[in-house]
Amino acid sequence: DWQCRCCEEGGAEGGEQQPAWSVYAIRTPRTAKKVEQSKVDQGKGGVKGKGGHIMARGRECAKQALSLGHMKTAKECDRIAANTEECGSTFMFSAKHPDWQCRCCTADGADRGPEAPAWDIYTVLAPRPSVFVGVPTLAPPQQPYRGLPVFEGPRPAWLIKEDELVVDARPAGGGGILIIQAVLMDLHSTWGRQTSRPHWLRAILATNKKHAQKHGHAMILRASPSQPQLTKWQWRACGMTDVASCVKENERENFNWEKHLMIAEYLLSPEMFSHVLMLDADAALVHTQHDTLRGIAEILDTKGKSIFLTDEDWLENGAGRINGGLILVRNTKFTKDLFQDTFDAHLKGSARLQQWRIGIDDMECSSNEQICLNDLWSGKGEPIFKPQAMMASGKVYNRGAESGGVQHLGEDSVEVMHWMGGSKASAGTALCGHAFDYTGDRPRGYGCKP
Repeated sequence: DWQCRCCEEGGAEGGEQQPAWSVYAIRTPRTAKKVEQSKVDQGKGGVKGKGGHIMARGRECAKQALSLGHMKTAKECDRIAANTEECGSTFMFSAKHPDWQCRCCTADGADRGPEAPAWDIYTVLAPRPSVFVGVPTLAPPQQPYRGLPVFEGPRPAWLIKEDELVVDARPAGGGGILIIQAVLMDLHSTWGRQTSRPHWLRAILATNKKHAQKHGHAMILRASPSQPQLTKWQWRACGMTDVASCVKENERENFNWEKHLMIAEYLLSPEMFSHVLMLDADAALVHTQHDTLRGIAEILDTKGKSIFLTDEDWLENGAGRINGGLILVRNTKFTKDLFQDTFDAHLKGSARLQQWRIGIDDMECSSNEQICLNDLWSGKGEPIFKPQAMMASGKVYNRGAESGGVQHLGEDSVEVMHWMGGSKASAGTALCGHAFDYTGDRPRGYGCKP
């Protein structure tokens, strides 16, 4: 009942003495060694599989280089692997479970991998570039700040990249609270054209400028996206052709990720801001009496937190779901590390950032920054992220204007109004209304003029 056990080649001599065991020499003639089709591992001959050339059935890579994302077929995986510099000449793919993603082997990582019935290793057939070029960049937009309320005095030295100041009402000496808004010129002209800006956008920016001026904060805009806009994995997925189409396809998500990059950049600024607020460009600080941002900062201090988020509780089933349009963070080592991590994870894509600065291992944050925040809040990142963060009511701090939400403008409980999607057009009329001018610009001023 102890079973029959064979020795490995050369392993019969020098074993321990065991009175109950005996070592036997094999007398039965051995047949020629079979090479099963499922265990071809030298890439010679191989077998034709659906959409590719299988060199080893039922095996994984011994060493994986990258996870290349979700592909429907091995043929798609083949094309992406061929155009990925980090990959060797083989990849693993499961025709039964394409949701397990396409994964390429390292240059020396195809042989002697573990057996795995659902996986096959394929030889890359698509031609590989002789030189792997970098991700392309686009020409910078011409006069991206035309029509925006940019400060007309000297440009402060602490501004990053091409960012521009709207107002700086802080006491001298640095620090204080910074409001950052990205007004990136998209290919659909949502934020206006270079010759004009829509009424709703001007009214929102003027309202936020007034709030910053009244309560002693600084406010800046970014109108030119960081280059390259595309990540390596996005460029590969586009087949490394047609830059303009690839940028357009990924533009919305990449503009949202730009917000995380900006938070990280200004937390690391030598200006040493105490807090940084990222506010979507279609959201306005609308409480006319409260210093909303210092109020939030006090809440963070009281609760011992460093990240202030809001949910979408104004929507049915929206309670507990983060809306990424408002993020206020206290300047700490954790928040500096966090937003570098989230942006780096976006750059990695489905390959996943293996070691986050904040202590998370092997977590993906690729397509959507709001999904990433929700995964940090209640998914894999929860044990590390949640003790540092808090979620407040969107009805108070990030009220959606759609579906009649704009009717709550002016209520004492509403601190921030967010004109998302199709509700944008109502912002100009609401903020420049006859009852009250939230912009402080008067009817012919920047925010309210037709």
